[in-house]
Amino acid sequence: MGRIKKAKKTRQIFLFLASFLAGVLLHQGVCGFSVQASSESLMFSGMVQDDAGLLTAGEEEALEQECLDLSDRYNTGVYIVTTRDFGGFDIKDWQRELFEKNRLGENFGGSGIMLAISMSERDWGLVGFGAAQEAFTTYGRERIGELILDDLSDEEFYEAFSKYVSLADDYLTAAKEGKPYTEKHRYGEGYRIPLVIGVSFLLSLCISLVIVMSWKKSMNTRVRQGGAMEYLKEGSFRLQNRSDQFLYHRVTKRKLSNDSSSGGSSGMHSDSSGTSGKF
Repeated sequence: MGRIKKAKKTRQIFLFLASFLAGVLLHQGVCGFSVQASSESLMFSGMVQDDAGLLTAGEEEALEQECLDLSDRYNTGVYIVTTRDFGGFDIKDWQRELFEKNRLGENFGGSGIMLAISMSERDWGLVGFGAAQEAFTTYGRERIGELILDDLSDEEFYEAFSKYVSLADDYLTAAKEGKPYTEKHRYGEGYRIPLVIGVSFLLSLCISLVIVMSWKKSMNTRVRQGGAMEYLKEGSFRLQNRSDQFLYHRVTKRKLSNDSSSGGSSGMHSDSSGTSGKF
């Protein structure tokens, strides 16, 4: 009888150890799978990688060539990446890990700029690396975000990415000339176009007034009278009573804004090399 109890106890201990060992192995397998999946999500090749499937094959190919040409011209990698989910971390940190893990920018002296889109939470991120940070300042990155935001929100992704590449070209050109876009040197926010339009309008108005006044002067053959009564026939008008009446009353109300914040666009988050936001 004692032998039977001892055998049962031994079997229970064996089953417990076997279950524990199986749980450990299963946990290691799941963790290994997660690490592998995470590792695969951080793979990047070329200049454009559309893991979220936002572009057609032709659009991706066209952007790839544009980014490659721009990168070779300025010795700065210009990258675009889309993903369905970047794991819930800060998208800028995800981009930095992606850049480092895949040794991006290696052919460009470590210099690069990357635009990333994540569809799970509709995030966008723009991060500069190496020397490219001089061209893509905090103001510059936030300005790019403003200019592509409408297209991203409307899910016009090819248009947004094309605009990003065009802006990158302008920014790199300005930096090469020693005039990167900053708060003091703003992109597309200058007074030149409005000033030209305003001056042209005023000049046209002055010329038109001169012409009209000269015409009027040459056509006016009558002598101007000093008062309105000179134009009335004598005895044809008689004013009996005079009075003033208050006819209308208008009250205009305007709400005063208490917003004292300045700089940057609502919803954007920037650090030393990256800017992110929602679309």
